[in-house]
Amino acid sequence: MPTILLRARRAAAEKFSLIAAKYTPADVQVSFRRNLTGCAWAQSRKICVPRPRTRRALHIYLHEIAHVVLAHVHSKPEYLQEYEAELWAFAVMRAEGIEIPAKSLERAANYVRYLIHEAEKHGVTVNYAEVDFDKFLPSSYSQQPLQRAA
Repeated sequence: MPTILLRARRAAAEKFSLIAAKYTPADVQVSFRRNLTGCAWAQSRKICVPRPRTRRALHIYLHEIAHVVLAHVHSKPEYLQEYEAELWAFAVMRAEGIEIPAKSLERAANYVRYLIHEAEKHGVTVNYAEVDFDKFLPSSYSQQPLQRAA
């Protein structure tokens, strides 16, 4: 691999790690995994995430941090918690000047759609006014207020 490309990847990985640290509350316990999946336990303030070395990994990291910052402790339907976490993660990335790949926006929208479908299958009444899929469009750069780490 060319040296210039390696330097660029290292610089991006360093930038993404700094962004992740900036938005991680001091009392959150972070453990790392090798794959590109994450999970959060908002009440116990723990997350298990990939190291934020790429845009995709940073998105996953921020999504899981969002569950902790937004205090998602099953007080809302799962689809709504996931929707809020996706928007929060994307808002942070945009605020930090990180371009969000269209594929990531599409993946997030499809995930929330799937959760809505599953909720309806199980008799949950979905309030569609709470979910604006236009916010997942690549051209949508509407900002929502961020809650920063303490």
